Amino acid sequence: MKSLTFFFRHPHQIYFSMEKLFHAVADKISGQQNPEFSVKEINLPFTSSLTTIRRNISFVGQSQSLINHITGDVQYAILGCDKKNINVITVHDCVLLYHYSKYNPRFWIIRWLWYRLPVKKADAVTVISENTKRDLLHFTDCDARKIHVIPNFIDPAFTESHKDFAPNNPSILFIGTAPNKNLERTIDALSGLSIQLVIVGYISEKQKTQLKNSNIQYRVLNKLSDQQMRSAYAEADIILFPSTYEGFGLPIIEAQATGRPVITSHLEPMHFVAGEAACFVDPFKVASIREGVEKLIAKASYRDELIRKGFENIKRFQLDNVAKQYSDLYLKLLNARKN
Repeated sequence: MKSLTFFFRHPHQIYFSMEKLFHAVADKISGQQNPEFSVKEINLPFTSSLTTIRRNISFVGQSQSLINHITGDVQYAILGCDKKNINVITVHDCVLLYHYSKYNPRFWIIRWLWYRLPVKKADAVTVISENTKRDLLHFTDCDARKIHVIPNFIDPAFTESHKDFAPNNPSILFIGTAPNKNLERTIDALSGLSIQLVIVGYISEKQKTQLKNSNIQYRVLNKLSDQQMRSAYAEADIILFPSTYEGFGLPIIEAQATGRPVITSHLEPMHFVAGEAACFVDPFKVASIREGVEKLIAKASYRDELIRKGFENIKRFQLDNVAKQYSDLYLKLLNARKN
């Protein structure tokens, strides 16, 4: 049996979606009837900073196995792996390289330690969408043949949950408050509408003021358990996800699996993830977001059509298929090394 270690970033109270993904993949790979791999899951001991990066790299060097997979957000950790082993990284997105100006030293530190050096060291790089692949090729000199697109999967715990739509005062679920999630434009778009906005994430004082001035009824949810997050989807009438940038866009398929109509951006990778099962809007135009919301509220037949198509769409993102793509990649890398 071949030893396989998944390395995770240091545990975080708020950010844990990457860990959920690869915990499930690890369980699926190790739980097969005749498993090919002996699987370990290890958290890095430190959060990432200039003073701890070297210590995390050293830790990986002392903990590595035959196959090492750095599962995201700490790609630099692969620098601790021996070339004699099989070493894989997953890049979820390149959002930080868009966040900082090229005149900011942080841009260059992140570009080299999180992207350029790791992709050079890796035997394979997995990304969760074609959009992330394009970004990675833009920001690094990675050989395109090294990059493998393996999408995220829908958590099997997300299942259909019936709810009668409330047309007079629908509940709209909005997930995430980072700049790319587009909350400020969304608030402007919803101003004056008879809706209940449920925001998952921490909002700033500026956003609170904007919500108050826009006369929007809203609630803010934080630190949700997995079950509470699924309940948030089930209690919503509409999921609004007009992001300006994503590596994948997991809330889209979580909403579809719950049986909720989705509004999202007509950008990639959201368009790929949603398939034909979403109302697409221009995330940079307040009027477009508002139009999408008003259309879903007004047209029951349109909502029903999106929900039906959503159940079909999520068949593309099943855990068994995604886990098999990872295990097939490890075996392919091992066989190539033998030859």
